[in-house]
Amino acid sequence: MIRHFLTCGLAGLVIVAAMPRVSHATLPPVIQRNSPADLEQAEAYNNQGYDLASQGKFIEAVAAFEQAIALYPDYDTAYNNLGITYAQMGNFSAAVSAFEQALTLNAGNVEYYNNLGSALGSLGRITEATNVLREAIARYPNEPDSHFNLAIAFLNQNQLSEAIAALKTARDLYQIRNNFRAIQQINQILQDLEP
Repeated sequence: MIRHFLTCGLAGLVIVAAMPRVSHATLPPVIQRNSPADLEQAEAYNNQGYDLASQGKFIEAVAAFEQAIALYPDYDTAYNNLGITYAQMGNFSAAVSAFEQALTLNAGNVEYYNNLGSALGSLGRITEATNVLREAIARYPNEPDSHFNLAIAFLNQNQLSEAIAALKTARDLYQIRNNFRAIQQINQILQDLEP
């Protein structure tokens, strides 16, 4: 089993941060030169990095994810996990680079867009974050995290009506998924924003 961090929305209205939650993923398809032993070892390093990051041992986790990537350079999951680890360390520039590489390798993963948007927002690059999140929504219109993250980006740009609309869309999509915690959070934000 490959351990993989996912984003679960922005943590706050001012500071945008990638927040991990546990999920399962699969290795990318074998397209190039790696042997099965390389892939197995890369997965082992990725899992080790995940465990280390979960324990707050971020420097060691970074080394493990880098080992996974060295063995399997097209390992988008390891790049994503590396990016989240950098974000947890507060190194958002490095996180952006890792998330960009994950997206280059696998533009079909909506979590990578959300993570990149969050890291860009944390650097104050709100316009870029907004563009990335709009791309996520264009590709995956029913992904509530993207709408929520876009709402936070709008709030950071003082675009209140756009933020409220994105929050309402996110709330409706979370309702379909029975994510009552997210619905509660959004309702509280809306209550604070709406007259």
